[in-house]
Amino acid sequence: MQVRRSLALGPDGGWSSIALHLAPAEGGKERFYLTLFPDARPQATVFLSPRQVQQLVDIAQDSAQPDQAVWDFVAKIPLEPLLPSRTLGTRLRWLLSDSANAIRELVRQQLERRPPPQTPIEDTEAEPAPDAIPANKPPWQVS
Repeated sequence: MQVRRSLALGPDGGWSSIALHLAPAEGGKERFYLTLFPDARPQATVFLSPRQVQQLVDIAQDSAQPDQAVWDFVAKIPLEPLLPSRTLGTRLRWLLSDSANAIRELVRQQLERRPPPQTPIEDTEAEPAPDAIPANKPPWQVS
């Protein structure tokens, strides 16, 4: 029997482990929030895009990568990098590995919701408004 190292909190409730919580953004936004509760330091929240979460899950499931690689990936995301934490790196790896399938499915759903990139509007000559001044006549000659 495998010991549970993390807890899934329902379809949109996210996933928790000791001292950290990963949750999707509410309201259909394409992002995730990773909240960290390090010992003797204030709580920190890291905003992750779906692609970053996908990369993070891939790192966590790669047995050739150490726990520190998981933490290093997360620590570099905020504008002010996070301090090293050996215990949070290990716990984050547990959470990502334990719930990898559910997290990947949510990432896939968020990426599918994204609107397609906007294509530039072609420069077409718009018809002038009926009361517009013709381009070939000065304003005082318009009848």
